[in-house]
Amino acid sequence: MSSTQFTFWYKAAAAVVVSVIIAAGYSGFRWLEEVTLQEVLISGAVNVTEAEVRRIIQVEEGDVMYDISQVLLEDRLVRHPWVQSASVSRLPSGQLRIELVERIPVAILIGADGRGKYFADRVGHRMPKTGRTSYDVPMISGNIERYHPMRRIEKKATLALLAALTELPRETDALISEFVRIESGWELRLAGSGNHASIPVWLGEDDFASKFKNLRLFWEKEVLRHQNKRFELIDLRFDSQVVVKEHLRQGQPR
Repeated sequence: MSSTQFTFWYKAAAAVVVSVIIAAGYSGFRWLEEVTLQEVLISGAVNVTEAEVRRIIQVEEGDVMYDISQVLLEDRLVRHPWVQSASVSRLPSGQLRIELVERIPVAILIGADGRGKYFADRVGHRMPKTGRTSYDVPMISGNIERYHPMRRIEKKATLALLAALTELPRETDALISEFVRIESGWELRLAGSGNHASIPVWLGEDDFASKFKNLRLFWEKEVLRHQNKRFELIDLRFDSQVVVKEHLRQGQPR
């Protein structure tokens, strides 16, 4: 076969393939124009109820599948404070499949009344408590910005703290009780352990991952090994340093 003939048949075959693809695509659109919605399938909804999802998407059985915009529905769904991402698919069976990925809380935010009102994820999105599930996460209180369902927390020190909480080793996480905003930055209040009561830890406003590591090392070497000592304060605001204030018993030299 000459090169000219080969080129001819190659182009002819390519034209046939393109024609088949176009025909299939046209048939697909014709199918969408004729098939109506029979069922909505929802997965990944834990803190978002199916009733909320249906109210958000605003579609009903019998709607023409061609008229249902996947992009529009996905945009509506991610406006819910608990929804991190949403995927919507139209199936040949007349089913509308919705797959949700919810945000993962790393802390619970305490209001002025002392009650937890919102969870927060690692990038500062806030999610209202729902009562449908519980999370073992530390508390954060003091100077939290006004809540808005579509607006993240903006303060850098708070965002840095939330991001650091996702990387906490289990042993360090077990020490943490609550974070409180004070004048010098964030203060961590440790959970009591052994003979030691809760100890305040000054963290400042940055480099939290490194400070949590230093805290764990100090706790293992100095606190757990010396049950007779009483620490009133642990200050981690200075680079790679652990400054402590010990409780002096009566008669003990300063």
